[in-house]
Amino acid sequence: MIKRTILTFAIAMPLMAQAAVYQCKVNGQTVFSDRPCGSDAKEIEVKAPARSGTGPMVNKGAQDFLEGRETKSKIERIDRRISDLQNQKEDAKRAMDQALLRYQRQKSYANDNLAGATWEGALAQEANVLRERFQSEIDGIDREIDRLREDRRRIQDLAREKGESGAES
Repeated sequence: MIKRTILTFAIAMPLMAQAAVYQCKVNGQTVFSDRPCGSDAKEIEVKAPARSGTGPMVNKGAQDFLEGRETKSKIERIDRRISDLQNQKEDAKRAMDQALLRYQRQKSYANDNLAGATWEGALAQEANVLRERFQSEIDGIDREIDRLREDRRRIQDLAREKGESGAES
């Protein structure tokens, strides 16, 4: 029992040491961080260096198990990021709705004012700028979600292919 516990611990240690690395541009320079460092942050995969030694420390079954755990971990990370982006998208939609409501209120005040026609024109321009800004943010989030879903599908397909090829051998 103790040997099994020690083996499990030895197998799991490299998984605990692995952390996400993000790449983004800050002030025109590429920066790497353990946390997202901006809206353009991209998670990159960094492989652990190969172990020195004469042979593998784990058998095929343990290796398959570890690869399955790694795949599951990647998919869960992608799912969390998609969920975060969907929340961010909803926040942007709410902010846009509130900005447009403020515009409607200000427009009604402008109708009661002698200089209202000029003010109303400026308000309409401001509302269009706000709408475009929020829509651009929402579109960017949608593109990122689509990219993450494609990454997720690719990871699942690779895992399925690997599982099928392992079953055939």
